[in-house]
Amino acid sequence: MTPSLRRSLWVWPALVLFSSGCGKSTNTATADTPTTPTSTATVTVVGNPNPAVAAPSANPAYAWSVGFVATLTNTNATALTIKSITVDLQQASAGIVITPLPGTDEVVRFDVRAPGNRVDTNGTMNIPFTFFYTLPNGGREALISLSIAVATDAGASGAVTTTVTVQ
Repeated sequence: MTPSLRRSLWVWPALVLFSSGCGKSTNTATADTPTTPTSTATVTVVGNPNPAVAAPSANPAYAWSVGFVATLTNTNATALTIKSITVDLQQASAGIVITPLPGTDEVVRFDVRAPGNRVDTNGTMNIPFTFFYTLPNGGREALISLSIAVATDAGASGAVTTTVTVQ
């Protein structure tokens, strides 16, 4: 992965709060009306399994392969559209990213099989990923960072992220 892609991945917030029926809701209560608890609508993404176990790759161009499913959950009052998916795989040791030596880099290819780009109100979407990779240190342990940029039908936008540990 290029350094600019790695840097751009960390720019995205880990959790996005959307407007239009989202955020904190405050109702004015009087003696005649009950109070309504405040609520926050969110979009989240979780990788499963986590950690994921790598196996030798059937593709001779790569040493390892691993698969997982990212589950995107929308608790907003409006549906949302997935605008883009960004991934970064980095070699690791004990869950800590190990920066490759200068002139070396991870070799990565991934397949994503998103069933669509829309997530309904209070809905979920399972997005399967398969990674094929070779690490400069020759190992198989890695961290995969995933960022999904989304926009609500009401016009709010942002991104959600998750990290999957590969053993």
